Amino acid sequence: MMGRWTSKDRAEHPPDLVVWLEKPIRRIVPMRPKRPVRDIDKIAERETAAYLRRASITYLECCVSLMMTHLQREEVATILEQEADMLRNLD
Repeated sequence: MMGRWTSKDRAEHPPDLVVWLEKPIRRIVPMRPKRPVRDIDKIAERETAAYLRRASITYLECCVSLMMTHLQREEVATILEQEADMLRNLD
């Protein structure tokens, strides 16, 4: 592997050679979609739903932990059971 170019190296080599060696030319390839847009939309929708589910459960766990800091365990359980019953009766 060659070391860094010095001013002496630059003086000894033509400028076009120095530019070519320092900045290799890259071919630009146009991007092509790898999946149809509707597939990407379905994946995004599914992943968004999964994220919201995880975030909601995490939030609920934080709420329960907060309740546990100032209420007795049985009180927390009773409150959560009442809330669960209320959810089951929602129409």
